[in-house]
Amino acid sequence: MNTFIVTYTLDDSTESYPKISSRLKDFPKWAKLFARVWIIRTSRSSKRVRDELSDVIEGKGKIVVINITDSAWATYGINDRMIDWMKENI
Repeated sequence: MNTFIVTYTLDDSTESYPKISSRLKDFPKWAKLFARVWIIRTSRSSKRVRDELSDVIEGKGKIVVINITDSAWATYGINDRMIDWMKENI
């Protein structure tokens, strides 16, 4: 399984946000870190994740998918529930 940070910005202010959020929630494990930053866990590649998300937003934005599997990390001001999720999934 791979763990990815996914971040995006969309050109239309409201229409595509529910679509991409719904698609991200379809991954086996996910956490919404910030408004437009998610962490997902999947067996898919970064390119496949990018392609699946870009299909949803129909060319109306930008997406970055970065593999963070087994990466070092540190946080500040993040709630305990999110930290526990990150410990388990990164």
